[in-house]
Amino acid sequence: MTRQDLPLPRRATALAGPRSVRRGYLMAGLIMGAVWAWNAGQPVWEHALKFGLLLFVGVPLLHLVQKRRTAGRPQEGPRLSLGRAVVAKGVLLAAALLASYLLRSTPHGDLYVAAGLVAAIAGIGPLLHRHLVAR
Repeated sequence: MTRQDLPLPRRATALAGPRSVRRGYLMAGLIMGAVWAWNAGQPVWEHALKFGLLLFVGVPLLHLVQKRRTAGRPQEGPRLSLGRAVVAKGVLLAAALLASYLLRSTPHGDLYVAAGLVAAIAGIGPLLHRHLVAR
C-alpha cells in the first residue's frame, strides 16, 4: 500500500526538467567555448577540423555509450534526435567559422567567437531543445 501524500521520486522529473536542460546546455557551451579559445590563433581550417571532430565524432560516441548503458531498461521521456542535432551542430560550426573568418584581423577575435559560442549554446540551446528531441 502506498501513501498518496508522499511526493513522487525526483529521479523521473529531474532527467528532463528545465533546470537540468539549461545546465546541460551551459556545460556544453562552456566546453565548446573553451575548445575554441584553447585553439585561438590557429588557422580557420584547423578550427573546423578540431571542432568538427568534437561535434561530429565525440558527441555521437557519447550518444552511443549512453544508448548502450540504458539498453534493456525502459526509456523515460524523450530522447535526443541525432539527425536534428547534427544539423544544428553543422549550423553552429558554420556560424563560428564565418565569425572567425570575419574577425581574423581583430585582436583576440577567436576569444570573441568562443564567448559567442558559449552565449549561443547556453542561451539558444534550451529554447531549441524541444525541436531537438524525438518523442
